[in-house]
Amino acid sequence: MIKISVIVPVHNTEPFLKECLDSVINQTLQEIEIICINDGSTDNCFLILENFKEEDGRIIILNQENKGAGAARNSGLKIAQGEYLAILDSDDIYDITMLEKMYERAEEMQAEFVICLSTAFDNSTMKTWNIMWSALEIEKNVFSYKDILKRRQNFDFFSGWSWDKLFRKSFIEQYQLRFQEISHSNDGYFVIMAMYSAKRISILREPLVKHRVNRENSIETSHDKNPLCFYEMHRAIKDGLEKLGIFYAIKKRYIIWVLRHSLWVLSIIEKPASFIKIYSKIQDDIFQENSISNATFHFFDDALLYDEIKKIAEQSATEYLFNQRNSARKERDILQKERDLLQNECGHLHHSLDLLKKEQFRMRSDFICLQNEYDKLRQERYALLNSLSFRLGRMLTWLPRKVRNKIGLT
Repeated sequence: MIKISVIVPVHNTEPFLKECLDSVINQTLQEIEIICINDGSTDNCFLILENFKEEDGRIIILNQENKGAGAARNSGLKIAQGEYLAILDSDDIYDITMLEKMYERAEEMQAEFVICLSTAFDNSTMKTWNIMWSALEIEKNVFSYKDILKRRQNFDFFSGWSWDKLFRKSFIEQYQLRFQEISHSNDGYFVIMAMYSAKRISILREPLVKHRVNRENSIETSHDKNPLCFYEMHRAIKDGLEKLGIFYAIKKRYIIWVLRHSLWVLSIIEKPASFIKIYSKIQDDIFQENSISNATFHFFDDALLYDEIKKIAEQSATEYLFNQRNSARKERDILQKERDLLQNECGHLHHSLDLLKKEQFRMRSDFICLQNEYDKLRQERYALLNSLSFRLGRMLTWLPRKVRNKIGLT
């Protein structure tokens, strides 16, 4: 029986693919199939996949023209035979116990999907850190979205990616969940809809996946190519929540999340034309569709978000960027003044340190003089105690001293 189908979309990740596949084929849980979708790679990824398949019969290779990670994952979902589904990016790495522990947790809790902890790995600096999300506050072994409705925000309750989760296949088929076939943000719909559809979610509090970040040509760095994919994701999620019949119960949370996510996308864009497209989409569509123009501070309950949304509502993209530049200049001037003050303080401290060093040198010189004087006096005392005259004097005064001691004279 195939317990887990591991779906791995592959596109031009030759430097990382071997390490990724090694982490899968060496899992302590062996009853798995590994579906690798070669999504139009132009490097040696296909050759690497072929070599692995020769060594491990559990590997299945699908070839397709480059359609993006969402389409590649969907191709894997179509043929998956496992009881559960795991979806791994081809530059990420599983702990060798990942699938066994996730499977056991899912079976124990009868969960529709399980989430584990993870660490991020910076491909440039080689630094690692723990990835945090607010769901870690949940103490229940099993929960659903209804258990978190009292919290201010739960759309980003755990990050909207799929590689740290194990999904029960029957659950995915029941709700006909598929990835959006867009160039980026293609797993947000799948994961968020799974969260709001599931009745039994469980967290395994162990870091079992290492997620690679900050590498060239990754999906995470492709927002400038198709800047409005995030909007397509928002609309798909809204439609999905309406079909589930729960949208109006969580509408405010949805709107706040949409605004936060839109501002985040706006902040990471690097090309001016893409920035203008996103800014216009926020002003012309996102604000209007979510009735933001007349929203008060109490709706946002967050001063920073409210101020940022107010700026975008009232300013053109040019005015917004101009004011952002002026704010940055003011912050720069403040930082320069603080730097100058610190430099002055450092100058005073260096001067004080020089004075202390001089005083230390003087005190050391005085100490050496005193030490020399002390040594000289010791030598004179030693010479005196060992002189013939001193010894004779001691002999001659012995009897008088004895008598004085006897009668109590000093």
